[in-house]
Amino acid sequence: MLWFFIIGVLLFGADSYFSGEPNQVVVDARVRDHLDKLWQTQTGKPATPRELDSLVDNWIKEEIFFREAIQLGLDRDDTIIRRRLVQKLGFLMEEVEEETDEWLGAEKYYYENLQYYSVPVRYSFSQIYFKEEADVQLAKKQISEGAHWRELGEPSMLNENYTAQDRRQIRASFGEQFVSQMPKSAGDAWHGPVQSSFGFHLVKLDRVFKKETTPLAYIEKRVLSDYRQSRKDAAMDGYYQGLLEKYEIVRD
Repeated sequence: MLWFFIIGVLLFGADSYFSGEPNQVVVDARVRDHLDKLWQTQTGKPATPRELDSLVDNWIKEEIFFREAIQLGLDRDDTIIRRRLVQKLGFLMEEVEEETDEWLGAEKYYYENLQYYSVPVRYSFSQIYFKEEADVQLAKKQISEGAHWRELGEPSMLNENYTAQDRRQIRASFGEQFVSQMPKSAGDAWHGPVQSSFGFHLVKLDRVFKKETTPLAYIEKRVLSDYRQSRKDAAMDGYYQGLLEKYEIVRD
């Protein structure tokens, strides 16, 4: 948290340097208010008069050091300073005009981007694990003769049941080959051998959950946040494209 305070002070110092006399350090109400706000952001309470005086003294010291560093050219070819300046410019350019009815725009954004608010097809299934493929056929025969499936197979770290897993999650647990060989429809039948990165399995697909779109009413805050960010991104991209026209890019 301390670094954010220091960065805020330094960036404010840069504004003061470029907007005033190089050898004149002005401590006015603007400086004091800014330091007090930074302090409140970090501590949650206003600075006392004594704390504010200490903040001002530190700011004067940092301001003088900052100006000397600029005069010595220490800001040149410095990756950290370069990134901070780019970041600050980005914050300024991301500001967009307020809309009369922001929610109408957010609602339109939701319907245009339903793929981001949809839950993919998910599967609930049971599996029995075997090291050897030949053991799978024997187990299928035992199940058909009345053996309980939980009594079959070999010990492993895998679960016997998986609930509402999408293909990405199943792939992460068992591998691509397992996903491609899974049964296509739910039922009581055991399918196999199904190969995975661990060995072989008997698999019973218990239920398939269809792809669903989350209703807007359940995710209003998320959609509004996404919409605002999309507007900021668009504003930043438009600003960059405008700047790009001013520059000649030479690729050596």
